[in-house]
Amino acid sequence: MIYVYDGSFEGLLTVIFNSYKVLEDVDDIVKKDEQIDFISDRINCVTEKDKAERVKKSVIKNFSYSFYDNMFMVFSSCNEKKEITIAKTLKKLYVKGFYYIESTDDYVVLFRNILKRVLGEIHSYKGLLRFEEMDGFLFSKFKPENDILYYIFRHFKSRLVNEKFIIVDTKRNRAVIYDGKKREFFDYHMNGNFKMEDSYVDLWRVFYDAIAIEERKNKKLRMQNMPKRYWDNLPEINRFK
Repeated sequence: MIYVYDGSFEGLLTVIFNSYKVLEDVDDIVKKDEQIDFISDRINCVTEKDKAERVKKSVIKNFSYSFYDNMFMVFSSCNEKKEITIAKTLKKLYVKGFYYIESTDDYVVLFRNILKRVLGEIHSYKGLLRFEEMDGFLFSKFKPENDILYYIFRHFKSRLVNEKFIIVDTKRNRAVIYDGKKREFFDYHMNGNFKMEDSYVDLWRVFYDAIAIEERKNKKLRMQNMPKRYWDNLPEINRFK
């Protein structure tokens, strides 16, 4: 049995509501645009906000808002099994109790591992995102493995209190703009010729070179702490000629 939904988090919560009694027999939960095994029974699930809200309130009441946030964070992952993992894990916690989140159950372990991977990427980009000034805004772009734009925005909103900024996820062509009071997420397509080469970037490179100690450079350690997938938008590493 496979449930098909619209790809939204509210859609997934609707699936969980509708399939709760038979979740043990559900083989997968997939988006409408994904390929499906036609041998399995398909159930198309239309998103219903009232059902999604009931699941949200129940999770927060029985477990905590923090765990609900963890569910959304796992949903932000690029892992292909995230939907069924969230659903099966949630059902097990309702049946066995919240302590079961520390169990060795396959789905629960996968839930924890996905969460850890997303949290790790969020933590990395909190320190690796670079901004430049552009038309009165601070502008930054990055290419995360997971869909973490919301979490990165939330971090910098609390750090750049009096600043206006735009952050672009170039992998998903999504961006967020914040004017100091309100924020808006929207579709955004980067110009392929865009390069961070303004005077602020030059100043940052000068500072980086000034504090660097040549004798203590360790390329292997740098790659361990800052994998190459993060290098595209780091001006101190990518020097345009």
